[in-house]
Amino acid sequence: MLGSGALLGSAVAPFQGKGTGETTLLRELLSFFKDSDILLGDAIFENYFLIALLQSGGVDVVFEKNGARHLDFRKCDQKLGKKDGLIRLKRPPRPGWMSKEYYEQWVPEEMTLRIVKSKKRIIVTTLLDADKYPRNEIACLYQKRWHVELDFRAIKSLMHMDILRCKTPEMVRKEIDVHLLVYNLIRALMAQSAVELKNKPREISFKAAQETLQAFHVLLIQTEAEVLVSLVEHMLMITGEHRVGNRPGRHEPRAVKRRPKPYKRLQHSRVQARRLSEYQREKA
Repeated sequence: MLGSGALLGSAVAPFQGKGTGETTLLRELLSFFKDSDILLGDAIFENYFLIALLQSGGVDVVFEKNGARHLDFRKCDQKLGKKDGLIRLKRPPRPGWMSKEYYEQWVPEEMTLRIVKSKKRIIVTTLLDADKYPRNEIACLYQKRWHVELDFRAIKSLMHMDILRCKTPEMVRKEIDVHLLVYNLIRALMAQSAVELKNKPREISFKAAQETLQAFHVLLIQTEAEVLVSLVEHMLMITGEHRVGNRPGRHEPRAVKRRPKPYKRLQHSRVQARRLSEYQREKA
């Protein structure tokens, strides 16, 4: 959810193979969307069939243009303004994974979309009314998609979910669910703090809220009921004191800061590795 960063749903797929793509996982989350929702996404989601599927459920989209699609503002079917217009797209050929019945019944033969040019990218959206949804507001809305990357960073780095430690698929799913449950608990704390201090949840630091909850969790468990309310209010005040700045147009390179150490990967348990090392030394 864009306003608070709360997680409304999640989908889990195998490590590799069929059904692991982001668009496939998104289809598993369609039940969480409601009529008149707006879905923000990057260029990988700008797909005719996916947009048609979302539109059938009353969901509007704001996506970056897919790199494989060529769009020319001079050939718009209807001009709405400078670098703003409507285009009609024809239905692509049926992909091999889609049934013929679904293709003919549920995929429209033609679709009208709006294309908007911002400073750095072209945005494709189903919000066609230029008076209700001005060009600059659509561009500003897409800039907020960067919050998704920050939320992923909070889950993987700050909550140490980048490396899962369970060994079986069932326990890995439980480990993921527990991480996401705690993540939503922190987001709820931030939202409540924002309500109390009349701020926005996105203006509060996630890391500060996490550290505040960790510092107070023992007191919350041990405190008697009559003192608990004042303790929670104090915790909300501390959480709201840590604000983050407004950083529009944020961009970070896709690179790893910490380099791996020049050692081989451990393929066995440490006990087995020690025995194997001793056996190799004796054999040598």
